[in-house]
Amino acid sequence: MKVAHVSQHYLPVIGGQEVYIDNLNRLLQAAGWTTEVYQPNRGIQRPDVVTVARIPGLPRLIYGADAYMFNAFLYLTKLGRLAEADVIIAHYAFSAWPLRRFAHRTIILSHGIEWRLENQRFDDRLREKVARRCLDEFFHVVNDTHYLRHFGYDISPASGFFTEVAPRKWFIPNCVDTARFQRSEGLPELKAHRTILVPRQIVRDRGIDLAIRAFKLLADEDHDLVLHVLGKIRHDSYSQLCLDLVRTLGLQGRVVFHDHIENGRMADYYSSARVTVIPTLRREGTSLSALESMACGTATVSTNVAGLRDLPTIQCDPEEHSLAQSIRSTLAEEKQIGERQALVVRNTFNFENWGKAWLKVIALVAETA
Repeated sequence: MKVAHVSQHYLPVIGGQEVYIDNLNRLLQAAGWTTEVYQPNRGIQRPDVVTVARIPGLPRLIYGADAYMFNAFLYLTKLGRLAEADVIIAHYAFSAWPLRRFAHRTIILSHGIEWRLENQRFDDRLREKVARRCLDEFFHVVNDTHYLRHFGYDISPASGFFTEVAPRKWFIPNCVDTARFQRSEGLPELKAHRTILVPRQIVRDRGIDLAIRAFKLLADEDHDLVLHVLGKIRHDSYSQLCLDLVRTLGLQGRVVFHDHIENGRMADYYSSARVTVIPTLRREGTSLSALESMACGTATVSTNVAGLRDLPTIQCDPEEHSLAQSIRSTLAEEKQIGERQALVVRNTFNFENWGKAWLKVIALVAETA
């Protein structure tokens, strides 16, 4: 019995889908399944990874070329091998487009809407069109209800966890290993101040600039507050915008950027913070960072964007004054909020519920195929 993951984004050197796929593979392997991961060839060698050819320099010349190359080379070179899989999981609908002949045994896994909803480029419009066309053709596992509401399904946020909420559409939110993510002693260097944590990649959709502007409103009131951003500064325009914003607002030394932090060390960072902030502006599923923080008992504030509405975070509008006020009020009762959120996450968003739901779906798809 074999399950094949098809993912354009999976890279063993970063977080996000790496964590999700590795967790899912461990679950499936424990249940007796063999797993493979199909991903673009970026020089990574692992026995479970099947690399798909790419043209390295092309994305620098053509925006988004990697995704189109992946689909083309997957279709031209890997369909014979994929035909041997009992179940295929396509991470995002766009990756499923070359797999239509296997639609009866392919699950589209949505990690949240992958296209911009405003100021759409051709690539955004095409991805949305492909996702819409795939709705009735493929099985789906969505990790947030916003994805389905976007396509007209009448599903309320934070309802239908781990169930088939519509024909061949399952809502299985992100979940966390509550044995790994629990309260620790934390890190003395972060606990020396009143730390606000933003565990986000430094990209525009993740709202790092929003967090910095909101922090400025708080920093003037409380000189012991320090904002720690767990995202690597890149050589791009958005990273430069964030660095310039720190200087313009006079927050040097009050906003600290960290390099990549291994997932296994994250519990110590969450446990060192008074509040964790998830300041997403767009395109978000049920954030693993938010769930990990809450599992550690750290009070967590988020915007009310997309899949975040399914989570028990303290929620606010994606605007600096709204975010600052939510952080301010959460700091006033951080312990009670943290304990309340931890209880919900540990009872609902745990690996036991997640694993049972996934194994049920996998077995059903394999049986149907």
